[in-house]
Amino acid sequence: MKIAVIYGSDTGNTERVAYLIQSGLGQDIVDLYDVYAIDSTIFSQYDVFIFGVPTWYDGQLQSDWELMVKKMNTTCLNQRIVAVFGLGDQENWGRYFVDAMGTLARKALACGAILVGKWPTFGYHFEQSQSLIEENYFYGLALDEDQQPELTAERVSIWINQLSAEFVNLGIHFSVIKNVA
Repeated sequence: MKIAVIYGSDTGNTERVAYLIQSGLGQDIVDLYDVYAIDSTIFSQYDVFIFGVPTWYDGQLQSDWELMVKKMNTTCLNQRIVAVFGLGDQENWGRYFVDAMGTLARKALACGAILVGKWPTFGYHFEQSQSLIEENYFYGLALDEDQQPELTAERVSIWINQLSAEFVNLGIHFSVIKNVA
């Protein structure tokens, strides 16, 4: 079994994080895809997905993800495992911090996905976010390459360990998974 990491990236930041995730989980089990270069048939090829999306302007999805979300339906993600990570700027766009991640997570849930990887809000300073699953948790890993780039690698590493444990709890085992410290 393999994991598909699907990301949209205009500036390269989300792509770079996708590669960090691939490196942390292991290239043998993670296939990377730019959402721009794929179509919705990808959803029939994997049981586990990690979606990466930056938030643009006042909470908008990255343009390539916007197109893909329109094609997603209940048959494509039903009972598939999905984790999400999002990038945003909590200082300059604090009213919309990682909103696109919330949009993508809610769409996955509406399509029948099993969402994993919620992430605590501790250490972030934002006004509001459409990515809150609970008062103190985001739907997935929130990253800020504008204000806190020095925390990205550590946050990704911790999240990978968390995801690995959640996969095991769901009965999903990968033959090659790196031990991420």
